[in-house]
Amino acid sequence: MRHIRRLFLFLCLLTTCGLVWAAIYARKEGFTKSWRDAIEREFAQRGYHVDIGKLTLGAFRGLVAEDVRFFQDETRSQEVAVIDDVYLDVDLSRIFNEKQISINTLDVQEASLSLPLHPANPQGRRLRVTGLSGRVVITESVIEIVKAEASVVGVDLSIRGSLVRPPLDGREEKEADEKDGSARLDRQRRQVLRFLQDFEKYTFSGGRPEVMVEFRGDLDDLATTTARAQVRLPSFHKEGQTYRVESLDADLRYDGRSGSAVIERLEIRDAKGSLDLTGEWTGEDNKLHFSMESQADIASLAALFSNDKKLREVVFFTPPTIKAKGHLVLGGNRAEAKGFPGEILGELRAERFVTRGTVFSGLDFGFRAAGERFYLRNLRLDHKTGVAFLNLKYEPGHGDASVRYQTEIKLDPLVFRPFFDEKGRKFIDAWNFGEASTIYIAAVGQGEGWNPMAWTNRGEIDLRHFRLNGVAFQEMETDFESDAETQWFRNVALVREEGKIVAELAQNNVKAKQWEVKGVVSTVDPIEGARAFSPKLATALERYQHTSPPTVRLAGLLDARRAEEVGDEPRRNELKISFAGGGDARYVFLGKTLTLTEPSGEVVVEGSRVHLTTLEAGVFGGRFELAYDAKNVRSQEQPFEAEVRVSGVPLEAVTRHYSERDAIKGSVDAAFHLAGNAGQASSIRGGGEASISDGYLFAIPVLGPLSKLISQDDAKGENNGHSVAREASASFTISRGVLVTDDVEALTQAFRVRGAGTVSLIDKSVDFEAVANTRDALSRTLLTPVSELLTYSCTGTISEPVWKPKHISNLGKVPAQVISEMTNIPIEGLKKLGQGIFGPQSRRGEGGDPERGERGNANPPRRLFQLRSN
Repeated sequence: MRHIRRLFLFLCLLTTCGLVWAAIYARKEGFTKSWRDAIEREFAQRGYHVDIGKLTLGAFRGLVAEDVRFFQDETRSQEVAVIDDVYLDVDLSRIFNEKQISINTLDVQEASLSLPLHPANPQGRRLRVTGLSGRVVITESVIEIVKAEASVVGVDLSIRGSLVRPPLDGREEKEADEKDGSARLDRQRRQVLRFLQDFEKYTFSGGRPEVMVEFRGDLDDLATTTARAQVRLPSFHKEGQTYRVESLDADLRYDGRSGSAVIERLEIRDAKGSLDLTGEWTGEDNKLHFSMESQADIASLAALFSNDKKLREVVFFTPPTIKAKGHLVLGGNRAEAKGFPGEILGELRAERFVTRGTVFSGLDFGFRAAGERFYLRNLRLDHKTGVAFLNLKYEPGHGDASVRYQTEIKLDPLVFRPFFDEKGRKFIDAWNFGEASTIYIAAVGQGEGWNPMAWTNRGEIDLRHFRLNGVAFQEMETDFESDAETQWFRNVALVREEGKIVAELAQNNVKAKQWEVKGVVSTVDPIEGARAFSPKLATALERYQHTSPPTVRLAGLLDARRAEEVGDEPRRNELKISFAGGGDARYVFLGKTLTLTEPSGEVVVEGSRVHLTTLEAGVFGGRFELAYDAKNVRSQEQPFEAEVRVSGVPLEAVTRHYSERDAIKGSVDAAFHLAGNAGQASSIRGGGEASISDGYLFAIPVLGPLSKLISQDDAKGENNGHSVAREASASFTISRGVLVTDDVEALTQAFRVRGAGTVSLIDKSVDFEAVANTRDALSRTLLTPVSELLTYSCTGTISEPVWKPKHISNLGKVPAQVISEMTNIPIEGLKKLGQGIFGPQSRRGEGGDPERGERGNANPPRRLFQLRSN
């Protein structure tokens, strides 16, 4: 008995050792391939195609399949997943009957799962799941996930649910759908890959993201699956951005039987507020109907999911309030889709915000969008300078009415400067509005596209207390219209303190770059009025100063091209300007300010030709008329033609104004014509005539020294009229810059003075001869020798003439008393002939004989004309 007991113990020990050895062997070496094949066949019968790398026996959990690879189909060409360890709960009741094994449950504990995102590329990217733990119960009819937990890309995932399996004999009917299922699976993988690429850009803090899913479904028809999900995300931000979401909570529900999904709650919180959204998706039309209300930083939140730089241009000091509802159309090719993918209706209200450096104090509008169509309703934009209103509608496909708008602007237009291009900024910079300014701009318009320059518009403008190019105006009113090619401004009125500018029409031909103006009448300061529109023109007008603004009338065409666009071509100007009134005008002429009384005239501009057809004004108590034709102001030669007429102008006033010498008395009348190139005296040509009356003839330049021969004051210091020219006239011609005259004639009480000669306008030199004779016919006949003695020649310059007698040596042959009585020249005057004018005897002696002195002159005066005896 004792031996039997020992034998039994030995057998038990041997059996135990055998079992331990078998377990250790099974654990280390694994079961044979036949066992692995048996389990793989069991998986295949249940519709799973797997390869088991190793089958071992666990110390406490039973059979363990290691390196289990799941494939899409029996060809094993595309790998679906890899799990490192799977614990198998098998039914071994038929294990000795051709190694038939029935799998009841699958357990995983802290396993790793690898899901290839490119099954056709074994080396491609994989989705790795770590910490996978759970139990899957597999029966003939149900696959139940009792509980599964894992970590996927940093997200804690918890799943539970069950799937009803179809009968084995009915699976063949599904083989025809495997190709479609494979294509669908590929699309899903690509979507997962895009999601992972975007998800990796977010960084979480304050915990780990959590996703909990519970589902029920039928493997035979996954479309009938129902599921619920809860998503809890802690604080996170996107790489490269400072905006942070404090939390995201979502409760989702899906019902495959009705083909619908519900967003029961979606709440996103940030530092400024929250966004709450609910919605429902229906598979029938693939639309997500939603309702949203937000007080979060919506611009920054949207920037998390969009790279549109325009979203960063708007910064709200306090988050806007947004209420919206509508639907999103899911699916389709979003890359080719235009506009909003669905329809949305809502409103937005915001307080202070800044965009492109401009701070606005409020924004309020309603909106609606559907595809490319949208409208903004009752938009109100507040700024410290005022308010603006807008209604905007866009409906593509409606031709010229695709874009329609209506607006009223009551704020400083300069706030929109950052939104204009360079040309628009240059235009708007010319305007300035202050605290006292009021602005009202109303307009309606429409167009086919988003180019505002191609729209048709009409409206009105009313501005008060503003500046244009620095020029102050009290008000401006106008009606305007525009289309792609033309802008019309009608009934224009610009008011200043001293007057106003009105215009019947100002038409801007945009493509031709030419303005047409009609009925322009200005009573403002011409310099300030010009500065408002053309500072360059104002600079040119500064030479003309008016005591009060004249009335200026303007009509015609103005070339609006820039200088670089014009080049060497003449400008396309066709303009007629008239001016009158305005009291006195001051003009700098010959270095002195000349005062013109009540000037009036007309200017015609044709291309590069500026023609002053007439200018009439009072000057020094007389009248002045001028016509000046600048043939080509763009030419370097500056060709011109001028006609001048002067009547009743007192020489005394002229000489006092322009020189410091003794005033010349007398009244002058003149008319002459000039032509040539401005600034080129040698090119000047022309002619005319002039006359002087009631004046001291010989006090004028060149003839001045002759007055000393025929004038003598009486005891009272009075002239007795000897040099008062009652009749004086001359005609002249100008050629190559030289003035020529041969009929200068002046009459005093006693004398007739005749002269001829030339005056150079180039070097101011003179070459002149003059003869003085008595007015009485008898004395002229008897005193022919005396006339010969009173013949003089002049050289030098206009400002410093040098007169010399031509026959001074013969004067002594005639008794002085006779000459005095016959000519009414006082004897003292005859003495001055030899002393006061031509120098004393001693001075003449210094140079030797006078006749010899004349002969020694290198350029003796020439005789200009043959003197007559009568």
